[in-house]
Amino acid sequence: MTFIHKAICLSVFSIFSFIMVQGQNKVPFGVVKAEEGYAMVRVHKDDYRKIVDKIRMKRGDVFVYVKPAPGETEWIWIKYPEKPEIEKPFVRYDNLTKEGMVNKDRVAFIDQLPQYTPSKSKNGKSLIFTDNTNSKIPTAQRSKVIIDIYPSNAGFRKQVKDTEGNIISIDKVKPWGIDKELPQGMTEIKSIRVQQPGRGSVFVREAIKNMFQPTMDFENIGVTSIDDDHIFLYMINGSGQNRYTTLWTIKEGKVISQIIYKNPE
Repeated sequence: MTFIHKAICLSVFSIFSFIMVQGQNKVPFGVVKAEEGYAMVRVHKDDYRKIVDKIRMKRGDVFVYVKPAPGETEWIWIKYPEKPEIEKPFVRYDNLTKEGMVNKDRVAFIDQLPQYTPSKSKNGKSLIFTDNTNSKIPTAQRSKVIIDIYPSNAGFRKQVKDTEGNIISIDKVKPWGIDKELPQGMTEIKSIRVQQPGRGSVFVREAIKNMFQPTMDFENIGVTSIDDDHIFLYMINGSGQNRYTTLWTIKEGKVISQIIYKNPE
């Protein structure tokens, strides 16, 4: 059963249900794909028919699908992050405070975009995703995203627990995929690398810190894109009460944002 059939606990998000959209089968993330370069989000207050504002989302901006817009056939209801007033190189969002309606013809679901081809390294510790959508491009010049997963050293780092014994921070950063104790043999994301002709980078530390128990199952991870400048990496990590879902946006070869939330099985 896919998690969008279930009630989702969004950590500090509001609790709501994701409703199945035709063709969507993994994660509820969407992206503005409009060729014109933007999509308008209708912001409502109280009565959903009363529009109080319109927000312009740019091509490549991501959101979380909530449900079909009430009484509408061409619009969907979404939640999306409020961007900081001063632009930052990277931002992690675990709280989506904005919501509204967007025309479904101007957006696409992340897992419906062209997929990179997955493979594993010889040592089995790295997941490699290669853009094989254009066979005319030589193999060595094709874009790649590489996720390195290794045993965690979190046991040697400073932990803070709440009154119930849950680990709420490791090295002052919220952890994901754990609760009261560090599981034996726990793994974490050690690095994510982007390789593209003429560009490439390693994810900044803030983008991968405390991402524990990452999946090695290609059913729960994918890399897609709307073009060479906008690549998306999604993962469903952890298990049971500690499962969480995350999406990274890679723009022009560099990670610029991450949406992350807890969604127990």
